[in-house]
Amino acid sequence: MKSGLEAHGDAALLNDLRQPAWRSASWAGRLEGRIGRGLAELLFLEPHWRALAARAVPPRFIHAFEWHMAYLQHLANDAHAIHYVSLFAHGQTVAIFPLRHVRRSVGGIQLALWELPTHPHLILCEPLLAPECSGSGLFQQVAAILGRQTKLPWDALHLPNLPDDSPALWSLRAGPPVGTHLERTGQSMYFRCTDPATALARCSGQFKRNLRRQGRLLARRGAVSLSFARAGSELDAAFEDFLRLEASGWKGAAGRATAISLHPHLRGFYGELKTRFAAADACLIALLKVDGVAIAAQFCLLAGHTLSIQKIAYDETWHAEAPGSQLLLKTIEYCCAEPGIRHLSLVTAPEWAVGRWNPEIQEVWEAYVFRASLRGFGGLAMRRLKNCFSAESGILPAAGAGIGVGIGAGIANSIADQPPPAHPPESGVVESLAGPLAAFLLPP
Repeated sequence: MKSGLEAHGDAALLNDLRQPAWRSASWAGRLEGRIGRGLAELLFLEPHWRALAARAVPPRFIHAFEWHMAYLQHLANDAHAIHYVSLFAHGQTVAIFPLRHVRRSVGGIQLALWELPTHPHLILCEPLLAPECSGSGLFQQVAAILGRQTKLPWDALHLPNLPDDSPALWSLRAGPPVGTHLERTGQSMYFRCTDPATALARCSGQFKRNLRRQGRLLARRGAVSLSFARAGSELDAAFEDFLRLEASGWKGAAGRATAISLHPHLRGFYGELKTRFAAADACLIALLKVDGVAIAAQFCLLAGHTLSIQKIAYDETWHAEAPGSQLLLKTIEYCCAEPGIRHLSLVTAPEWAVGRWNPEIQEVWEAYVFRASLRGFGGLAMRRLKNCFSAESGILPAAGAGIGVGIGAGIANSIADQPPPAHPPESGVVESLAGPLAAFLLPP
């Protein structure tokens, strides 16, 4: 399977990143770190953030300063609880890690984690890294900076929902710190929009015939029209249509009550995204209308050459005509006709796309970097134990791995019911166990 960069046509850059010079630790001695928190720190970092996001490879909507500002103002429970670890080299920003300090059960052990902010409406996560910083001992530097502060003890750094072509993932693969654990946790789907035939090449003939049949049914109901709103009053009106449609079905007040319009913080988040991304001509709301009335909508954001569908909505009373599918087909055609758009991303891997549209797939990963402590090794052991006996893999641990898991599980059992330490452990016991446990627990 091709990596994300190879799939997106950036194989040359990927080859450069694989060269030893990119993976050297020569940057480590030149990096300076800074930790700040809350809105004040984010505003201080704004010019650095924008400069770094402009260099991101591959560019994503989650890199945008506008995206994180909307999150901090509307989705974060406490904006002041979001910390920013920034790294600088030669006066230039090379990495920004937005992190929150949480306590979470990992394999049955309560651990203190520094993790990238997550939320049901934040599907993908990623720190901002300069391309030349990837694989250069970066995570060892981040761990060292976090280790120097003593007010918030921690057992692991947690990076959930990393796309397969994330520079953070390249860095962890190229030079993993002791205690690194990676595992696949999901998928993200996208269409390659060079032309409609290529984009729909993985669809079955039967499904394409159904699309044409549903299109004819729709045309019999009235005058069908499309709009792709990107600015001004047209975009504002399209946003209201999108919210109305999203609340018209099972997400509405009569159903599960999860519609965006029913929750002020969600409406604020998407409204902020609309306003901020539209200022850069990077927000698009697609509408499918019959006799001038919208029956399906998509809320999309543009980054680089990729248009990403954040949310879809449609009027369920039109289910026989499949308005959602009809609009997706038209959006694919729109992207193929736009010279600046090469990919249409679904962001997630929705069930309705599997077996019908069959888009291209990119793996999504979760990463942990556990500290060399009793709790850290216990958490690492339990993650590996879970993987070894997972029903999906269907494999048993090898002999060496089994011993390591046994040692780690023993530690886990001894500390699972204990509260996290007030300060990072300094006992020589941890140091004496670090080497042997790492040899058992880490893959060769």
